[in-house]
Amino acid sequence: MTPDRQKISASSSSHAILMLIGIVAVAVASHWSPARGSALALPRVTSVTKITHDGVVKTNLLSDDSNLYVTEWPASHHVIAKVSLQGSDRSLVSSPFSNLQALDLSPDHSKLLVSPVQNGSRNNEFWTLPIISGPPERVGSLTGRDATWSLDGQHLAFGKGSVLYVASAIGTEERKLFTADGSVFAPRFSPDGQRIRFTVGDAAQNKTSLWEIDRDGSNPHALLAKWEYGSTACCGSWTPDGRYYIFQATQSSPTTITTLWALPDFGRAADAGTPSATQLTSGPMSFGNVSPAGDNKSIWAIGVQPAGEAVKYDSDKKSFVPLVAGVSATDLDFSSDGKWVTYVDIPEGTLWRCRPDGTDRLQLTSAPERAALPHWSPDGKRIAYVSVEPGRPWKIAVVAAEGGASQELLTETRSQIDANWSQDGSRIMFGYLHDAKGLNIRIVNVKTHKTETVPESDGLFSPRWSPDGRYIAALSPDFTTVMLFDFESHKWSKWLTEPAGAVSYPVWSADSKYLYFDDLVTDEESIRQVKLGESHAERVFTLQGIERYPGPFGLWTGRAADGSWMFVRDRSTQEVYRLTVELPRP
Repeated sequence: MTPDRQKISASSSSHAILMLIGIVAVAVASHWSPARGSALALPRVTSVTKITHDGVVKTNLLSDDSNLYVTEWPASHHVIAKVSLQGSDRSLVSSPFSNLQALDLSPDHSKLLVSPVQNGSRNNEFWTLPIISGPPERVGSLTGRDATWSLDGQHLAFGKGSVLYVASAIGTEERKLFTADGSVFAPRFSPDGQRIRFTVGDAAQNKTSLWEIDRDGSNPHALLAKWEYGSTACCGSWTPDGRYYIFQATQSSPTTITTLWALPDFGRAADAGTPSATQLTSGPMSFGNVSPAGDNKSIWAIGVQPAGEAVKYDSDKKSFVPLVAGVSATDLDFSSDGKWVTYVDIPEGTLWRCRPDGTDRLQLTSAPERAALPHWSPDGKRIAYVSVEPGRPWKIAVVAAEGGASQELLTETRSQIDANWSQDGSRIMFGYLHDAKGLNIRIVNVKTHKTETVPESDGLFSPRWSPDGRYIAALSPDFTTVMLFDFESHKWSKWLTEPAGAVSYPVWSADSKYLYFDDLVTDEESIRQVKLGESHAERVFTLQGIERYPGPFGLWTGRAADGSWMFVRDRSTQEVYRLTVELPRP
C-alpha cells in the first residue's frame, strides 16, 4: 500500500499516518555499493525516470507493466486513474463509486480489487472492478482496511483492525490467521503463495513493523526486529521472481526521509536469521508505495514533493484559513504582541521570522543545522528552538530575532527538546526525548546558565509551563498520563490518564485554567481540553476537512496570537517514478 495520506498520517486513520512518506529529491544510486575489490554484488538503483507530471496527490499505485493504476486525491474524493506507460495517456477508471481506492490488481490483469472509501470508517467493503467493462461485484460480505490477492487469484488476505484474515477470492471461507499488537495493513502473498508478509502499525507510538506468517497461520514472526530502522519499516512487495522483498523505512533525524530497501528472500531459511537489507535510495528524495515490475529490472514508486501551508481553525466558519502568505512552514509561534511570527521552513528545516502577512522575512539558521519547535521570549527579542545537526545530540539554542549566531543553552550529551520561557524571560525550562535514558525536567538561567532539576521529575517529558508560572504539565513516556507540578507546594499530582498516544502537543490556555491537546487516537481526531482540578477531558472540536503535513515530530499543533488553533495543511504533491534496478541473485 501507499502513503494514504501516513498519513505516518493520522487524520483519517492510523493507516494514513503510518504510511506517509516525507521529503523529496532523488538518489540515482545507493551509497551502499560494495567496497572496491569486493566480489559481493549488492542491489542498487541505476537510474530514475519521472513518469507523471500532473502534481495531483497520489495515494496508491499498481502496475501491469503496460499501465499504471493510480489512486488519486484531486479534491475531496479519491479516483482511480489509468496511465498508459506507452504514451502517458491518462483516463479515469469508470466506477459507480464516488470515492474509492485501488488495493490490488488481479493476476490476469482483468480487474481491480477496490475499496469504496467511507469518511470516518476504518473498515470498508471490498469490491472487484473490471478494467475494460462490466459491473463491479462485492467480495462476499468482507470488510477491512487493506487486501490483496494470492498470485493464483484464489485467495484473499486482508487486515481488519488488529487481525489478519484469509478468505477465498469470492469472499467465503473467512478465517482469522493472526492477531497483532497494533493495526494490520499492507498484506502481500509470497509469489509461491505459502507465506504472507504484512505491516503492523502502532499509532500511539508512531511505529510500524514488518511481520511474516505461513498461509496456514503457523510461524508468525517479526522481521528486522533488531534492525536500526525496524520500528519504521513497512509496506513492502516481493519482486515477481521472489528473490527480493522491497520495502520502505523512515528516518526522522536530522530530517524526515523515507527510503527503499531490498531484503533478499531465502524462504523459510530466513527464519533462522533475517538476512541484511540493502538500501536502494538515500535521499534527499523519499519514495514509497512500491510496485515491482514484471521483468524484475524496474520498480514503480511514488515520490513526494513536500510542501505545507500553515492554517488556523475558524471556529465560527468551522473551516481552516491560511495564516502566513507565501511560505511553506511548520512549527509556528507568534510573539506576545502578535506582530511577528517564527517558523520552520518546509522542506529545508531552516528557522525564519517574518510579519504575519509574510513580509520582512529573515532567515535565522542555515544548513546543515535544522530547527524545530521555536518559541519567542516574552519580550519578543529572542527565539529558543531545538537545534538538530547530524551526528550530534539535539540542543536547545537561542537566537536573536534580528539574526546573528545562535547560542546553545546547555552543553550535554542528551538530546533536549521542548523549550519553555519563564514569565520574565530569564529562564528556560526543557525536557528530553521520550525514549531517552534518565528523563527529567530542567530549568536553566539564560544569563548565568545555572541549572536546576525540577524535583521528582524523573521519568517525565514534554513539559509545559503555565502562563502564570505556577504549574508544569508533563507526560509519562508512554503518553498515557499527564502529571501536574505545583510550584507552591513543590509536589506532583496525577492530572489526567488517557489511552496511549492520546495526548499530543499539549498547550495551556492563556488563563492557566485548562490544558489543551491534540488527540489522534481516541475516536475521531480532535482537540480536547482538561480543566485544572478535574480529571476528565472533553472535546473542543473535531478536525475534519484537512489533510495534515507529517513533520519530524508527527502532526504539529499550536495556538496563534489570537488564541485560535494552528495546523499545517499538507500541500505536498506526488509523482510516479520508474527506478531501474540491478537485483543480483542473493
